[in-house]
Amino acid sequence: MSRTKRVLLISGSVLTALALLVGGAFLWLWTSADVTTVGKESFDNELAIPPLAESRVDKDGTRVFDLRMRPGRKEFVDGRTTDTWGFNGDHLGPTLRAQRGEKVRVRVHNGLDEASTVHWHGMHLPAKMDGGPHQMVAAGATWSPHWTVDQPAATLWYHPHPHGATERHVQRGLAGMFILDDPASDRLALPTRYGIDDIPLIVQDVSFDGAAFDHGRGPMQNVGFLGERTMVNGTLSPYRKVADERDACAC
Repeated sequence: MSRTKRVLLISGSVLTALALLVGGAFLWLWTSADVTTVGKESFDNELAIPPLAESRVDKDGTRVFDLRMRPGRKEFVDGRTTDTWGFNGDHLGPTLRAQRGEKVRVRVHNGLDEASTVHWHGMHLPAKMDGGPHQMVAAGATWSPHWTVDQPAATLWYHPHPHGATERHVQRGLAGMFILDDPASDRLALPTRYGIDDIPLIVQDVSFDGAAFDHGRGPMQNVGFLGERTMVNGTLSPYRKVADERDACAC
């Protein structure tokens, strides 16, 4: 065999080995990035229910809510205290509720030490009330968007939307529900007792580094965040006792 053939053969073998090594490493990284909680949860913590937000109705008929972004601390695991953010509390926020046709105003106060926003996800409203990245609320400042609810009944949510920091702000706990009712939904034979037979569920995937929230990402997780634990209404391993119901009828 000529020297040239031997060089080509050796080079080809080396390149093939390198390709297999790189492919194997990629496959290992891909499979190791999988996250699942199946069979790992004990379901031994009673599910928390976000409170309904208090409101008042002004003389002009406007329903007014007050939301305060604030830092807090919470034990998601007994004996381990985590620094959090929340609306009107340590973590997450109250559920706002309004009827179609109502005028609403939300007084948003930023009690954090950095700027943020509050965006009304899924709400039909004027752009200047939207709370996107272009409407930052400085630390210590207050913003009071107002609009008329003009859309069918829906379960929406509110959350910060600062450019480049939305993910971190929501992970820390700044999120809550905004439920809209209308005459059509009121007539439906559906459960209507909030927190009793009409249960709100806010599902989050989270990771912890000791007691602190871990905002980092593993290999192959560069797009979006995928946490190692599932939390519902700020409760790890949650359970909820429920009972069946039926309407009595004369037959």
